[in-house]
Amino acid sequence: MDMQVFSFSRLTKFEDCPACFYSKYILRIDEPPTEPLVLGKGAHSVIEGALKLKTDSREVFSHLCDVVIGNAPLSLDKDELLGMTHQPNVLKYIGKECRIEEHFQIPIDPDDPFSPEIQGYIDLYLDEEEDLVELNDWKSNRKSYVPTSTHQLGLYAGYLAGKTGKRVKGQLTFLRTKEVFDHLYEPDNGIVAAQKWAKGVACEIQSRISSLESKEGTAEEIFPATPGDVCRYCGWAEHCTGKTIEIPDALKDIEEAAAVGAEIFRLESALTSLKEKLKAYVKRYGPVVVGKREFALSPSQYWSFNGDGLEKAFNKMKSEGVDPFSVMSLTAKGIKKLNWSEADIKALGGNLRTTVNFKDIAAG
Repeated sequence: MDMQVFSFSRLTKFEDCPACFYSKYILRIDEPPTEPLVLGKGAHSVIEGALKLKTDSREVFSHLCDVVIGNAPLSLDKDELLGMTHQPNVLKYIGKECRIEEHFQIPIDPDDPFSPEIQGYIDLYLDEEEDLVELNDWKSNRKSYVPTSTHQLGLYAGYLAGKTGKRVKGQLTFLRTKEVFDHLYEPDNGIVAAQKWAKGVACEIQSRISSLESKEGTAEEIFPATPGDVCRYCGWAEHCTGKTIEIPDALKDIEEAAAVGAEIFRLESALTSLKEKLKAYVKRYGPVVVGKREFALSPSQYWSFNGDGLEKAFNKMKSEGVDPFSVMSLTAKGIKKLNWSEADIKALGGNLRTTVNFKDIAAG
């Protein structure tokens, strides 16, 4: 198998987990769609459509959201999609002469005639200033980070610097958090480092593919699984080449504890995938009985009130002598929508209570 052309996502996939890379790019096993991936692609499509139409109309954005949702493999929340796309960080580019979704494919190392190549699609760039190109990449992540946290923009900046002869201001625009982070890229400030990283990883991949074809080891040995937090978004967990699961009687040290945590991520991802497949089967053919239990589509019902209905319910309770506040409460989700500060809530008589739950959270 000859692999000469790479993308940033392909290189990072290998770095994150060689087994995941093997499943996707060598075995070519299709990845089931996930909500974060579908939402991210949908947001890109809406923004691309609006930029091409050169309109900041909320109505047009809404229509584009409908089109995306109608063609999405998973259901998406329209309010969330519209809120991510119809925002100032996007609207400021409407009407400008932007280059959108430009594809490039160039040698990673232009001085090496045998260099592997890097390709990618640039979300947007502006070449309006005399000595500077503005490069922007849309991100739908829930957690933001700065451009230098990865080499993606460094690789893209290398292409644009070579094409235009200018410095490149790379920007990451986070659509959920409305944050924008930028970095000024020059050869000695992000570009060369990105190219060096890409060439090193690409050559390592080529070497392992050669070893696999020469039968110098098994796929599990050459492309081993490295369970960890990346398993949460892995579509190939059920095909994972990881080792047999071993459950220790007790955890002796931090290394063993971390290894168990990594296995939990892998198993939860595989479980999610298996449940989705069984759910699809049940939708089509009906319940599946397993022993004394069955997997079925079990409806749950709840009452939903609009603002007018809540007011009527409030007044009805008062007329019946029921204290409405013994029934109604502000939820954490509801308070978050109000954007009240902690001081505001305390002034209203709110008491902050803490419960401790065992779960994984973002580190750092």
